Amino acid sequence: MVRAFGRFLKGTPGFVKVILLVQAVVIVGLSAWMYNEYANNQYLQTYLISLFQGKGSIIAFLGLGGLLITALCGILLKAGNILGEIEHLSEEATDRMDARKSGPEMPTPMPVLKIAEAEPVDEVGRLHRSLRRWNEQHGKNRKATP
Repeated sequence: MVRAFGRFLKGTPGFVKVILLVQAVVIVGLSAWMYNEYANNQYLQTYLISLFQGKGSIIAFLGLGGLLITALCGILLKAGNILGEIEHLSEEATDRMDARKSGPEMPTPMPVLKIAEAEPVDEVGRLHRSLRRWNEQHGKNRKATP
């Protein structure tokens, strides 16, 4: 996250950095003033309680929804940043592969697998296999009789 934020600030013009800093200071200042006013002003407390009376579940739902949407946007932005880095890495790997392929290509030998028959596990299977072997050995020598 720090690297991504550092890259963000690196390409940002100076006046934008100043505006962001001023906005952050204003938000913190107004939040502190509002808390101080609420803590010391009984009329503001009564007004806010009557304003939000019976609407607490709606406010909580909207607050949770806003929090989830904010988190989702952050995750999607980070995923896009990661995908950009992965794309950059794949381009580097492709360039390396192209550099390696410039020499003569040697065909890669394919492995050959031996097909084996499964061994029978019970007496009936063993008997069947022995009959098949006997038929293969002796069946060729016999002539078919009508």
